[in-house]
Amino acid sequence: MEKIMEEHLIEVQMGKMEVSQAPERIITRGLGSCLGITFYDPVKKIGGMAHPMLPDINRAKVQTNQSRFVNSAITSMLSELEKRGCSRSRMEVKMFGGAHMFSFINTDSALNVGQKNIEMAHQMVKELNIKITGEEVGGTFGRTIELNLETGKVLVKTVSWGEKEV
Repeated sequence: MEKIMEEHLIEVQMGKMEVSQAPERIITRGLGSCLGITFYDPVKKIGGMAHPMLPDINRAKVQTNQSRFVNSAITSMLSELEKRGCSRSRMEVKMFGGAHMFSFINTDSALNVGQKNIEMAHQMVKELNIKITGEEVGGTFGRTIELNLETGKVLVKTVSWGEKEV
């Protein structure tokens, strides 16, 4: 049996973030209520992906991992990309996930973490004067996303709905 190697593929675990450049691709799997947030500078062909789990680091008792929280993951990612010469004005930001995964939690409940994550991401990009160039959020299903750092396109894979590029 032939072993297939995935060259140039960087995996982002839950509560982590990764930054790289073309020809790399960055993937995260199993986005439910978590968000997958991608940043991409098309001139530099440098980008990153974060897989935060919770909306607000300021409400957390343990604040050691900034990548676990939407607000701090976004500011950390932007800072890292700017250190690498990326321009905020060129930044393409895309957002995925934030699903409502548990039917026993009302959609308007404070426990609807997916919706809180989406709201925090929208608030942060507005405050940082960055615009979202693509998103597929909400719903009741999980997603896997893969950012191609050659093109900035994100491949979204779902069990129920198949694949599409954003």
